[in-house]
Amino acid sequence: MPGAVPRGTSAGNGTDPMRFDDETLQAIRDRVSIVDLVGRYVELRRSGKNWKGLCPFHDERTPSFVVSDERGFYHCFGCGAGGDLFRFVMEMEGLRFPEAVERLAREAGVPLARDPAGPRPDRDEKARLLAVLELAARYFRHQLTAGRAGEPARAYLERRGIGPELAERFGLGYAPKGWDPLARFLKSRGWDLGVAEQAGLVRARDGGGVYDRFRDRLMFPIQDAAGRVVGFGGRVLGEGEPKYLNGPETPVFQKRRLLYGLHQSADALRRGREAWVVEGYMDVISLHGRGHARAVATLGTALGPEHLRELRRRAERVVLIYDGDEAGRRAALRSLEVFLAEGMDCRAVFLPPGHDPDSFVREGGDLEAAVREAPPLFDRFLEDLARRVDRSSVPGRLRAADRVGELLAKVADPLARDLYARRAAEVLEVDEARLRQRARGAPRRERGPAEDAAPPPEDPLERAVVACLVHRPRTREAFRHEGMEDWLAPGLLRDAARWVAEQPEGLVLERAPEAVRPLVARLAVEEDGTFPEFGELVRRLRLRAARREAAQVLRRLRAAEEAGDRRGVQECLRRKTELDQEIARLRG
Repeated sequence: MPGAVPRGTSAGNGTDPMRFDDETLQAIRDRVSIVDLVGRYVELRRSGKNWKGLCPFHDERTPSFVVSDERGFYHCFGCGAGGDLFRFVMEMEGLRFPEAVERLAREAGVPLARDPAGPRPDRDEKARLLAVLELAARYFRHQLTAGRAGEPARAYLERRGIGPELAERFGLGYAPKGWDPLARFLKSRGWDLGVAEQAGLVRARDGGGVYDRFRDRLMFPIQDAAGRVVGFGGRVLGEGEPKYLNGPETPVFQKRRLLYGLHQSADALRRGREAWVVEGYMDVISLHGRGHARAVATLGTALGPEHLRELRRRAERVVLIYDGDEAGRRAALRSLEVFLAEGMDCRAVFLPPGHDPDSFVREGGDLEAAVREAPPLFDRFLEDLARRVDRSSVPGRLRAADRVGELLAKVADPLARDLYARRAAEVLEVDEARLRQRARGAPRRERGPAEDAAPPPEDPLERAVVACLVHRPRTREAFRHEGMEDWLAPGLLRDAARWVAEQPEGLVLERAPEAVRPLVARLAVEEDGTFPEFGELVRRLRLRAARREAAQVLRRLRAAEEAGDRRGVQECLRRKTELDQEIARLRG
């Protein structure tokens, strides 16, 4: 077997993805100060009991981002972003909830308890895949750095100007020659090769047994946003096709959701709020090596909606840096529809023929200046369209207008749609109103009712009740005991009150209905004492509920009198007397 590898991951010790019990989550909250956590990313200053700073999620000049150390929540009164320490890590680092919990648990030294509901087969399967992939990454890394087998790969990296530190940052490795060195290594560590096949590391032979999928290739571990190895790409070093080979889709390796270099780019994206999308693994690594740590790449697929949603969580603008040949231009322009549908700002840099980002910079090109001066991708599309159609003919202009109309129909924001239509009319020399008409005639993205309807104004009294439940956990039992939910009007405030009242002292927003999370986070950072005592809120709510019921009884009484229903009249009078007495008591 070529080379050895340090002992570590074996078949039985992968980390299971899991749900987490309340005690575990509270232990993390107790040990990690949200002010210290947020303070790593935002300059905070004390403001009363809370802390304030500039929001990391949108541009602002006056601080509206508030952090409550006492409650463990943050909220921006400018853009509405809010949550707890888990949500903050999720948003800043692009992690999912389990990954954020695992990261904070490691930092706090809190052991993660298993879900009391017991193991789940799908999670066990993913845990095994992640464990064997991590071990394979260590094996490939060792083959690159130790011994003679990795000399060709080391020489190739040296020619490309990639030193040991940069290679280590991206975990680069080498898959040695031979049919099955990796398979034999994994088997020696006790791994079922069926798991390795499911992870895309080996392939089944027709006559039985397996062989390595990657052989004599420079290996690129593909990491998810949390830094876990989920798959591999490999570049052939000698003769052979394909030049680049990616592993197959697996339960943990889904190319439509992954971007190469996203994990390594996290800090740079957070600081600059701008992502550079390039075409290949080596482009990403070379740019990082030259200080351009905002670079990421797709895994040989077109840029799609799920890629943009990953980027949107970290950046406000995307710059495509593609080859300037016809293939590169087509690839960039194909993604325009996705950018328009997602409402995300995109610019495009097309490099001179024969250049990739590394060679462009190496030969004196100013990539930063090219990015600063890059036109919007929509303008690039219009230039391309103007070249391809005969604008001197009516059919040519109609084809151009039809194509623009199809794209404009993808834009949800009416103002943005109008601005795009105005720009297209200028470039293509067509009537702006006609373009808008064609956009209306094209198939449109359906908008949900939540996008069109403005939320109703908050009732101050009901809002105070929810705030009291958030700030004073001892009131939650009284809320349930009194049946106060029935005193609140149907809507967001009642939904929030119901959820908060059912929680233990600590609130984990990821367990809340999505609609109530921003409201709870906002109320959590408001100063305690800005609303009445809970007993006073109970009195006011009960008084209002009694008055509402009295009005309903009065309407029923009049209807019973008109209908000649003597028994109904008596029941209404009896109930009205009871309510009048209760109202007098509550007012007194």
